[in-house]
Amino acid sequence: MKNTIKQAVASLGLCLGLLTGAASAEVPRTIPGPQALTVERGGALAAEGCNRALHMRITDWALRDEHAGEAPPPGHRWLVLSLEVENIMPADLIFDLDYPEEVLIGSLERQGYLLVNGERVYRRARMSGDSDAIIDSFVLGRIGAMISGSLVYPVPDAGIESLSLRYYHDDYAALEVPLMAGESRKPEADREAAQQVEANDLMEVGVQGFDLHERWEGHAAPPGMIWLVVDLRGRGKWVAMADALALDRDADPSADIELPRVMEYVEGRGLLQAVIDTTHGYVRDSELGSLPDNPAWLPDAWAGGMAVFAIPEDAEGIELVAYFPEFRATGITPDIRPSMRFRLRDGTTSAASVESLALIEDEPTPVTIHALGALDAFSEYRAEEGETLVLVEASMTNLSGTGGMMTVTDRFRLRAPQGELVAAYQRGPVELVEPFWLPADDEPRHFMLLYRLDALADDLEFEYGGVSVNESLRLALDQ
Repeated sequence: MKNTIKQAVASLGLCLGLLTGAASAEVPRTIPGPQALTVERGGALAAEGCNRALHMRITDWALRDEHAGEAPPPGHRWLVLSLEVENIMPADLIFDLDYPEEVLIGSLERQGYLLVNGERVYRRARMSGDSDAIIDSFVLGRIGAMISGSLVYPVPDAGIESLSLRYYHDDYAALEVPLMAGESRKPEADREAAQQVEANDLMEVGVQGFDLHERWEGHAAPPGMIWLVVDLRGRGKWVAMADALALDRDADPSADIELPRVMEYVEGRGLLQAVIDTTHGYVRDSELGSLPDNPAWLPDAWAGGMAVFAIPEDAEGIELVAYFPEFRATGITPDIRPSMRFRLRDGTTSAASVESLALIEDEPTPVTIHALGALDAFSEYRAEEGETLVLVEASMTNLSGTGGMMTVTDRFRLRAPQGELVAAYQRGPVELVEPFWLPADDEPRHFMLLYRLDALADDLEFEYGGVSVNESLRLALDQ
């Protein structure tokens, strides 16, 4: 066979666990040459892995610049894997613990991951036009039952040194199918190399490194902004209890054992923020980063991706903060975990930023008006003849002990003079994405509201509708 990968990973036979019933067995697979996947385009492959209930085999692979009518993310290609999954449920689980013969395979999209170079985690791509795609969730009803189909993952188009497909079942040991063997990575060593690490009972997260760029992945930062690029990695610490026999054939049938689980940072798209000068919170640009919106921290790897933020180029203090909502899952307490804070650059906040014109004592989310003034132009907007643009600068804080998603544009209704809300902004200026996360414990967030008035006025009158108050507010306009 001419195919490099096929020659290098000739089949070693059935997974050892199939014959012995062992908890799990590593089947060595080596593919010489770290650039094999960047040179070859596809072919046969013999790679497999198993736990006590399931046997997975990858029989073919292909690298494609397009699949099912879809292009991969920039800087990536599609890795298409032909997967077979077989039920190998052992007799001792059926007779000793009354396990059913059928095995449920939960969502491959949520529980199956591709680990690249031991440090980047990719989830399965969902493509409506992929007629050969393996079903995302399914049941293998009897011993020997098998299902086959394709799995598609994005992979970097260069620099691949190792690849492994991993599936984390809720009841059995994690299942790893090594696709390309590179230098062995030890999660603990990578973790120790991190610049900063924070942890709670569910996950540990670390900043491996960060930098500022005027251009990133071929994209210039918006005017007045700069890209903050953070290599963020983590590891799951969540464990669930399982029957020890389900992981180890030699275990006591009455014993329980801790089963490490993947810990997903839920709502991570809005909760991971670059906090600038203590009061401005920015969320990621998902299209330019490799860190998924809701990162999945694997329990057996120190891995993550690049988090990319557009922040003001004149930022002084820069802090990466991971906020936490209430997690809901079996075995997880509903406590609100403290935020994880990574100080990237020290800075100070000027006194002008805390001055105020008015205070709306809305409990538990009071609003402070800091400034407002008439403008001829702001961002991409320009006042036409007979019109005036007015910018209102304000902040909202949260005096409760629980953070939450908030909106501000629907709280202010302009009553006089005639006009309309044009847009809401953050410092930069960049458009404010609503709803936004308002942290607990009096950590304010600044925002700006831009209005277009039909005529010049001396003051503005608003109707404010909040949580605990509804009131009229008249503000003198700074000409």
